[in-house]
Amino acid sequence: MATYYYVNKQAGYNDNHVVHAYGCKYQPSLQDRLFLGSFYTPTAAIQQARKYYPGALGCDNCCPVTVKKNLNVQYSVGLKHMVSL
Repeated sequence: MATYYYVNKQAGYNDNHVVHAYGCKYQPSLQDRLFLGSFYTPTAAIQQARKYYPGALGCDNCCPVTVKKNLNVQYSVGLKHMVSL
């Protein structure tokens, strides 16, 4: 089943933008995210996000992606998340 994916418009450290699946607890607010579309895999969503933000990465919580030959090395984004209170 396909899932909706979003990319954070705000860059974190290293100027990376994080891709989130719908419902992720780290998902940015409506004004700070860009809808990417509906995808069957996080890898496809990250590839779409890289058309807008070449340094896009998957969220460690909802879009963990193992390194594959068609993706650049994925760095951890664990320190980047901020929970809105």
